[in-house]
Amino acid sequence: MPQVEHMGETDLETVTVTPFVHQVGGHTCVLQVTPNIVCKPYQENEVLFYRKLPKGLQGFVPFYRGLINIHCDYSNDNIKFYGEVAKGSVRPIHNSYNDVITEKICLINDVVSESESDESLRAWSDQCIRRQIDRYGYWSEGKAQQFIMLENLVAPYRYPCVMDLKMGTSHRSPDASEAKRRMLEERWLSSTSASLGFRMCGIQVYKHDTKSYVSHDKYFGRGLDKNGVRDEMINFFHNGLSLRKDVIASIVTKLRKMLEALDTQCAFKLFSCSLLILYEGDVTLATDKGVPNVTSLDVQCNTDIRLIDFANAIETTSCSKQDLSTKAGIRFGIKSLITLLEEFL
Repeated sequence: MPQVEHMGETDLETVTVTPFVHQVGGHTCVLQVTPNIVCKPYQENEVLFYRKLPKGLQGFVPFYRGLINIHCDYSNDNIKFYGEVAKGSVRPIHNSYNDVITEKICLINDVVSESESDESLRAWSDQCIRRQIDRYGYWSEGKAQQFIMLENLVAPYRYPCVMDLKMGTSHRSPDASEAKRRMLEERWLSSTSASLGFRMCGIQVYKHDTKSYVSHDKYFGRGLDKNGVRDEMINFFHNGLSLRKDVIASIVTKLRKMLEALDTQCAFKLFSCSLLILYEGDVTLATDKGVPNVTSLDVQCNTDIRLIDFANAIETTSCSKQDLSTKAGIRFGIKSLITLLEEFL
């Protein structure tokens, strides 16, 4: 495992790290390094995936920005984070595969919105941080934990609406323990993962009528049946005044392109991953932010979709014939999602 701390002290710089309030899913904590960079705990398979990313998937995953060592000081119940990174690695540089300049993207975040102070946005992030601290002992021992740095996908948005979907009909990797396989299979069978190829793991949606967020965590999503998922999809794309059909149409178009990209890559077997759906919640702010190569519909509603969480991405050269024949159902999940969204158009 590559280690940032093996560098000399003169090769490192210290940066302040804060909780990432827009985390809606997952179980490990996500932290924010800069307005355009977030970080999550290191997973060897995930780093390998990003470093060997198939060209066709560029633009459908977050931009990988390297490694960071995170220190945590939580004396007197006051939690503070700081990170050590290679000098210059978090300077303003090109932030995505489409060469979008970060300074231009993050202008929208220069003013903190009143909704970002809403405690409901921090609820899941705070749970994940506490779980990370309680579960692992290295921070209590004063040690650093290694994280990977990724593009902050909500950076272009003032009022980001975010949905996290767990994709696939089989959420396991070949090296999972038998106990974990049984647990994941039970979760798969008891949720819409089996029938739809995905389940909801969290949402936050900005309601224009109340100027506030509505959010649900993964435990809420696990209990939804097909009708419940449909209702929550409507909730996610409804701003309190109207159903954002423009957003839905744009998302469907991008999902079809993602399917094409997945069909062309054969370097990795994705046993499971997550799909993030994002859009600007305030229609008065849904204008062109200078991002190139977008359609007029994208400019109007500012949408994005990305695959994330690749701890269970295995190189096909390392998979057995049985593993390669396993139907993980990620494509099935995307197709089901397209079919569901088209009902709203």
